[in-house]
Amino acid sequence: MKSIVLIGPSGVGKTAIGNFISKKLDKKFIDTDELIEKTTNRSISNIFKNYGEKYFRNLESKIIDDIYNENNIVISTGGGTVLKTKNLERLKINGIIFLLYGQIETIVENISHSSTKRPLIDNSGDIYERVKDMLIQREKIYKKSADYIVSVDNKKICEIGDEIIYLYKKHLSCSNRQGLL
Repeated sequence: MKSIVLIGPSGVGKTAIGNFISKKLDKKFIDTDELIEKTTNRSISNIFKNYGEKYFRNLESKIIDDIYNENNIVISTGGGTVLKTKNLERLKINGIIFLLYGQIETIVENISHSSTKRPLIDNSGDIYERVKDMLIQREKIYKKSADYIVSVDNKKICEIGDEIIYLYKKHLSCSNRQGLL
């Protein structure tokens, strides 16, 4: 069975929503950022600070290489995973890609209430412009990569998770029917 893959900008709630979905569907959950931290024994911020973004992106690609063949799991990716075409190609092999997307204000609000350090978006000061710039840079890639786009604006984690589960099951059902034709 296909996996659920969550993509989107930092601050849309991919980890929390992925956790919700995995528990509700009783599926294994993999957060690529958490897996990078676990395998390197370093925080994402530390990796960026000491080794740079290019090094981090290579680690991210290696993690995707290690997990993309798994079926029937929930994967939460880092916001920049989409920057490498190879990552998306691999994730699409066994996954249905869900873009979690929100207004800049929603993302800024989520980030400002989060304890997670985001190396490309400093959690202090005016982050609105940094979030806006990042969305402008990545928006086309996100949307082109997604099988489904799910808004996170003004919704609870359970509402977003249930919407993804509904779309996932509908997708699987339609795929199975197409195979019968």
